Amino acid sequence: MVIKPRVLTPGPTALLPEAALAQAAASMHHRTDAFIELFKQVREGLKHLFQTRRDVLMFSASGTGGLEACVVNLVRPGDEVICVNAGKFGERWTKMNRTFGAKVHELKLADGQAVSVSAVKQALDQAPQCRAVFVQGSESSTATVHPVREIAALVRERPQCVICVDAITWIGAHEVRTDDWGLDLVVCGSQKALAMPPGLAFVSISEKAEKLMQGVSTPRYYFDFAREAKAQKEFQTAFTPAISLVAALAASLAWVRQLGVENLWRNASVLASMTREAMKAIGLEIFSQAPSDSVTAVCAPAALGSGKIIKRMKERHGAIIADGQDDLKNRVFRLAHLGYYDYMEALGLIGALEDVLLGLGHSFESGKALAAAQAQYRKLTATH
Repeated sequence: MVIKPRVLTPGPTALLPEAALAQAAASMHHRTDAFIELFKQVREGLKHLFQTRRDVLMFSASGTGGLEACVVNLVRPGDEVICVNAGKFGERWTKMNRTFGAKVHELKLADGQAVSVSAVKQALDQAPQCRAVFVQGSESSTATVHPVREIAALVRERPQCVICVDAITWIGAHEVRTDDWGLDLVVCGSQKALAMPPGLAFVSISEKAEKLMQGVSTPRYYFDFAREAKAQKEFQTAFTPAISLVAALAASLAWVRQLGVENLWRNASVLASMTREAMKAIGLEIFSQAPSDSVTAVCAPAALGSGKIIKRMKERHGAIIADGQDDLKNRVFRLAHLGYYDYMEALGLIGALEDVLLGLGHSFESGKALAAAQAQYRKLTATH
């Protein structure tokens, strides 16, 4: 049998062909007119993706580099911050802030739970000197989405406090309107909804955040926002960028612009919904109480564990899906819906899961998951 390898994880995601070709063809110096023209396209495309009129900074780094950049440009030793910890990546906010000397008020949640707006309000009221609220848009370790828009509304009322959002698996899979919602710092990475390789991080910075950062002397060099912003206003970068990735980025952003970012959001929403209905139809539980549209965490049958399912999916169908992390390892498997991913692939994934689960002894009527997915798809796309 022909078995094609398919990456169906929440990151890295499958590559957009145009991005892969652009990356392979890139051959230029970063201090040339050709790069300047390329970077102009990128700068405008990032504004569309983030839904902002402000400039979006680009760094050659992982998404985690973008997160750390926010901390070192904003937080001084002793500053009070609130960190929402609802999983592996929320925990990262806490660890980063403590590394740089912040006093962290951590809102620790059970796996699969989203933070409540009332809990954030209470934390803000109890820490009137709070400088920032750090939160994930989508906590991909538990496939949970947080009420960021509502949290941002609370933060807007406090002139000396900003919201900093890890949007790495949020942007491009959920509606995100940076300016309209008053999001101060928003971080994204290249290897998620943009369907290109890892290696670039993006940060949007509000005027409020920019003013609050003035005078912050927390040690930093490469991740200095002021230096990088000055260079990028001239369509340059302060240091040598990952040129081939910038070429891939230009192609990905052109694809997003052609498709329309709203349609990219809708694509993830529809495919996530049909996947959740499919899993429930064969007796599997969705792990999160506030499911994300970028990734779905499914509770594995206790008799099997997720490890066997993941191994068999790769061996039998070439499908690479994600395990749970830390305490969730071998308890859940995670299926991604973001980026260059469509209805046909979603059905193929669901059909492959049916085959594997039946083969491993999970009992259900063959075809039931596929039927549920198709019914949900027809329901959600009836007017389109």
